[in-house]
Amino acid sequence: MDKASRLRRKIGAWRTFAAALVLLSVGLTVVVIVLALRDPGKSKPSTCGAKSKNKNFIDLSEPDKPGPFHDLTKYEMKRLREFLEKDPNIHIEPSETAMVNQSSLYTMDLYPAKKQDVLRYLDSGGPQPVRQARAMVFRGDLNPPVVEEYVCGPLPNVEECTLLKSDQRRNPVEFSLRPVSLQEFDAVYKIVLKEVDNKIGYILQESYGTSYHSCPPEECFKIYPSPLATNLVDDINMRRLWVWAEYNVEYYGLHPVDFGVLANLDGSDPKKYSVDKIWYHGQMFNSMDELIVGYNSSKIEKSKLKRPENTRDAFSSLNQRQDNPLPKEPLRPPTLVEPDGKRYTVKDRKIDYLGWSFHYRMSVLTGPSLWDIRYNGERIAYELSLAEIAVFYSADNEIQRITDFVDSGVLIGSHSKSMVPGGDCPESATFINQSFAGQSVAEPVELTKAMCLFENNNGYPLRRHLSYSTSEGGFYGGMLDSVLTFRSIMTIVNYDYVFDFIFHQNGVIETRVMSTGYISGSFFTDKERPYGFRTEENFIAPIHYHIFHFKADLDISGTSNTYETLDIETEKVTLLSVPNKEYYQTKFVRNVKNTEQEALYKFNFDTPKYHVVHNKNKKTKFEEIKGYRLALHGMSKQLLPEGVNSEKTIPWARHQLVVTKHKDDEQVSSSPYAMWDSLNPVTDFSKFYEDDENIDDEDLVFWIASGMHHIPRAEDLPLTTTVGNHLTFFLLPMNYFPTCPSVTSRDHIRIEYKDPKNPSEGVRVERNGNSYETCSMPNTAKDYDELLQENPDIVIESRLSRGIL
Repeated sequence: MDKASRLRRKIGAWRTFAAALVLLSVGLTVVVIVLALRDPGKSKPSTCGAKSKNKNFIDLSEPDKPGPFHDLTKYEMKRLREFLEKDPNIHIEPSETAMVNQSSLYTMDLYPAKKQDVLRYLDSGGPQPVRQARAMVFRGDLNPPVVEEYVCGPLPNVEECTLLKSDQRRNPVEFSLRPVSLQEFDAVYKIVLKEVDNKIGYILQESYGTSYHSCPPEECFKIYPSPLATNLVDDINMRRLWVWAEYNVEYYGLHPVDFGVLANLDGSDPKKYSVDKIWYHGQMFNSMDELIVGYNSSKIEKSKLKRPENTRDAFSSLNQRQDNPLPKEPLRPPTLVEPDGKRYTVKDRKIDYLGWSFHYRMSVLTGPSLWDIRYNGERIAYELSLAEIAVFYSADNEIQRITDFVDSGVLIGSHSKSMVPGGDCPESATFINQSFAGQSVAEPVELTKAMCLFENNNGYPLRRHLSYSTSEGGFYGGMLDSVLTFRSIMTIVNYDYVFDFIFHQNGVIETRVMSTGYISGSFFTDKERPYGFRTEENFIAPIHYHIFHFKADLDISGTSNTYETLDIETEKVTLLSVPNKEYYQTKFVRNVKNTEQEALYKFNFDTPKYHVVHNKNKKTKFEEIKGYRLALHGMSKQLLPEGVNSEKTIPWARHQLVVTKHKDDEQVSSSPYAMWDSLNPVTDFSKFYEDDENIDDEDLVFWIASGMHHIPRAEDLPLTTTVGNHLTFFLLPMNYFPTCPSVTSRDHIRIEYKDPKNPSEGVRVERNGNSYETCSMPNTAKDYDELLQENPDIVIESRLSRGIL
C-alpha cells in the first residue's frame, strides 16, 4: 500500500472515531436533559410509610377528658396544687420557698379507681368513675412532724382532700421515714457538710486534696447517700444518712475515698442537723473531735490520696477509646426500617397493635404499668405493672455494708427520661413524654422521651418448618418474631434499669428487665476481698443483689379465676413390646391451689411445674382448661434470713410467686417509705396472704419476684452491660386459642410447588399482599442532633433546673 493510501485510511478512521464521539456526546446530553426534566421525587424511593395506605396514627396530646387509666394531666396537677395551697388544713407552701419545717407537697399521682367500678364502665356501659389523685405532703409544720397522704378529687376541679385510709398501712407516717428530697440534700450540704469543712477541712485537704466547700466547685467532693434503716438503730423516729465522699471525676461513683459522714437528720428543723459519726481510713470515729485527736497526734494511720485527673481515657469515662476503634472506618450499625409506616396506633395513652390493645401509665411512685390488656377484644390482664426495685449490698466497710436501697423511696417513675434515639431505642421508635409534679417545681415538669414504643423483629423465627424433600411434602412456612415493645429506662443514681413489655403475635406477653449503668463500689482494702474483685488501684465493687417485684392482675375469661400447677413427675411403666422391661417417663398431675398460703411458691428444681390460671367455667370444646400460663425465667433465691435487718422491708422477695385475692386496698406490695421503715414497715406484703383467703374461683392477682446476684468484674467497667443480665417472665396462652393466633399474620411466608404433581415446574412464594417496594429512611439521627443544639435539656440538664423531688 502506497503512502497516500495509508494516509487516506488514517483520515477515514479518525473521521469514524470523531463521528462516534459526536454521537456519544449527543446521547449523553439527551440523558442529562431527560434526567433533569424528570420528577425529582421519582429519582429516589419515597420516605418509608409516605405512600402507604396505612391508617394507623400517633396522637400524643393530652385529652380534655382523660379515662380511668390516664396519668394526671398537667392541667389536673396544676389545679390540685392550687387547691392544696389554699386548703386551710393542709396549706402547702409554694415550691419556691418551701422548707423542711413547713408543709410542702412531695409529689402527686393518679389514685386508681376501684376495679369493679372501672369494669362496670368498660364492659357494661356504666358511668366513668371519678378521677382522683394521691397527694403526699410533708408536714414539717406539725408537732411532731409527719407525712400525710391524701386522696383528692374530683379532678380536675378538686373539692376535697381526705386522708388516705387503708387496712393494709398506716397514715400519717413518721416523718423520719419520708422519702429523700432535694430540700433535705440541700440542707445536708449547706449545714452538715459545711460543719465538716469548718472543723476537719484541713484533714480532708491533706488526705484527699479537696473537701466539700473550700475548693473550686468542679473539684469539690461529690456525695453519694446511703440511708441507715430504722431496724439498725432500733428507733422508728431516728433518721440517719451516710454520705460518702467521692472525687468529682466522670463517673464519681467509681472514685470513692475512704471517708464518709453519718448525718443526724432527726426532726424537721435543718438547723439541728448534725454529724453523728465519721468514717476515715477504715476506722469509725464517734465524733469529729475524736478524729482530730487521733489525726493530730498521729495515733491513727492517715490517708494520702491524689485526686485523679478527669481525662478522656479515664477507666470510668464513657468516651469512646480511640486507640483501636472498631470498625476501622466509620460504618453505621444496622437499623430498623418500617417500609409501610407504623403498624400501631396511639391515642389517649391507649395502644392498638395487630390484635393487641392496652393503656399505659408511668406512676411517679412505682414506674411503668399497663392496663386493660386485650387480645382480639378479650381481656387478658387488668393490670401488669412494676411494683418495686431493690438492691442490697455487702462489704467490710460500714457505709457500703448497710446500703440497702428500696427505690420507690426516690420516686421510680420520675427517673425515666431523656431516652436517645439509636442509643436507647431504635431511631424509628415513637418517643413519649411524661409530666410530673413535685417539691421543687411550681408547674408540672414535662420530661422528654420518658418512654418509647417500637416494633422490631427479634431476628429469629416465631415459628417455621421446612419440608425439603418431595417425600416430606415439599414446602416451607415461617415468619420472623416481629413484636411491639413498650420501654422505659430508670436511671436511679448509678444504675440504669431497662423495663420492656413485649407483645408477640402468638398471644404471648413478655415482661423483661435488664440492668446496666455504673456499679457502686468502695475504696479498696484487703478486708474487702471476700466481697468483690479489685478492678482499679483504689476501687472494688462488692457483691450485691438486685430484686424486682411485678404485679399481674389477670382476668382470664372474666374475673372468676382458678390457679393451679401442673406438677411434673416421673412414673414407672412396663413396656408391652419388651416384656418385663421397666421404663421411666414423665407425666403431670393437676394441683389446684385453694388458698393464698397454699399458693406460696419457692422454686425447687426437684419439683418442676407449670403455673396456670383459668376460668374453670370456660373450657375448650374438648372440655380442657382454657387459660394462660406464667413462665418465670428470672427467678433467684433471696438468701438473707427473714425478719432480720432490712429484709423486713422486702418480704415480697421471699417467694418467686405469690397469688392473692384481689383487693383495691392491696394496690402495691411496697411503699415509698421502705428505704427507712424496716423497724415497722408501712406496707408489709406478708400481710397480703397472712389471712389465707380462698383463691379458687376468685379475682386473682399474681405477684412475681425476679432477681439476680451480681459479683462485678473488670468488664463491668466502665458500665455493666445488659448482655447476660436479662430477667423475664411470660404470659403464654394455654389452650386459650384453638390454634396459634399468629396463623392470621401477613408476616407469614409460604413457599410451595407450583404443581405438586410436577415439582420440576418450580415454586411459588406467598407473601400475603405485602409489597416489594423499597423506601428511604428519614434522617432521624441528624434531626435529633440538630434538635439538641436548640434544646440541650432534652437529654441532659443544661439551661433549666428540672429537679422534681
